[in-house]
Amino acid sequence: MPFKTLYLNFTRYQFAILILAALLQRSPAIRLLASLERALVQPASQIIKTTTWVATSLGLFHATAGATTFSTAPGNSPYSVEVGESFSMSFTVTGAPVSPSRWEIAGAVPPGLTMMNTSNEVLSNGQINGDVITVSGEPTTGGIYVFSAQAFNAAGDTDNNKYEVQINVAATVPEIIRDPVSTKVATGARAQFFFEATEGVETVQWKKDGAAIPGATASTLAVNDAGPGDEGSYTVEATNSAGSVESAAATLTIDDASSAELFNLATRGFVGTGGDILIPGLTVLGGTSKTVIVRGLGPALESFGVSGFLADPELKVFQTIFNESGVSVGSQLLVTNDDWDDGAGVAELSAALDEANIFPALQAGSKDAALLLTLNQGVYTFHLSGVGGSTGVGLVELFLFE
Repeated sequence: MPFKTLYLNFTRYQFAILILAALLQRSPAIRLLASLERALVQPASQIIKTTTWVATSLGLFHATAGATTFSTAPGNSPYSVEVGESFSMSFTVTGAPVSPSRWEIAGAVPPGLTMMNTSNEVLSNGQINGDVITVSGEPTTGGIYVFSAQAFNAAGDTDNNKYEVQINVAATVPEIIRDPVSTKVATGARAQFFFEATEGVETVQWKKDGAAIPGATASTLAVNDAGPGDEGSYTVEATNSAGSVESAAATLTIDDASSAELFNLATRGFVGTGGDILIPGLTVLGGTSKTVIVRGLGPALESFGVSGFLADPELKVFQTIFNESGVSVGSQLLVTNDDWDDGAGVAELSAALDEANIFPALQAGSKDAALLLTLNQGVYTFHLSGVGGSTGVGLVELFLFE
């Protein structure tokens, strides 16, 4: 072999060895060797072009465009935000010859924030498509949240870096939006107090005459078989990691002469989404309260031969709020229920359902919704919707319990 030819071949292989040494830092050896073999059969003038193709096709994001950078905006991680405060940040990879088309996400995004791409597609099963990804919303729970993001190109290749983002969410002291309302009941009747606070409440404690009521830590307070000893001033304390707030006081009065009037209802219809859910209402009149059972049925309708029933109904109870002029100024969400036998007060509700002997009886584990409520004078609406935006035929029915 002529010396000139031998020298050229040696130079080509020497250059290829340098390519191999550089690429082995980032990519699987078997795949690189296959690509290297393809490069070695090229003319010497094509080696640099082939090397660039190999690096790009393998997803070596900084091989031809300088150092790859994980870019976040605005500013850099860690981010700081308060519960309930509007927040938005975005991230992408810059300096890469090919833009990322998919991300794998691990870790925790603060509750209340949504991760989505420019097409408004959201994070699903730890993956999200797109180049620029945005995390935005209003966080609902305080804490330190860290998630990692790893970028992939259209070929499924990555630079093997997992970039971390930290979001520190500072809790704020809860605020009482609606205080408990004073009520009157007859001796032996049932009284119930409600309240509404801003999101982020971690614990609840009801008090009577300033002293904590043992075990009274649910979102509502029910006083069963009320008597003279239950008369007094009731407040509720809402607490999170930032502090506590106590509501204004509501009084419970025993008045055997008090009375109330209740409109009974039962209505069935197709439950859609948005403004097309089922929303019946009722009014309680008089100076006392009434205890009722309200049910939001879906699966239970199958016993009536109803097809296309709502598979997983959710029931929400609202009270209309009026100003001093008697004009409606909004509504207060009192209580919600998804599955009737899952949540606070299940034993009391179950006993009430058995005593009322309502047909059809709700089966254990049923997705139907039900609540036992003691309602003061006022206007109420019952919102029946499907969990997760599901639709179907639903029934709202209300029974006077006392």
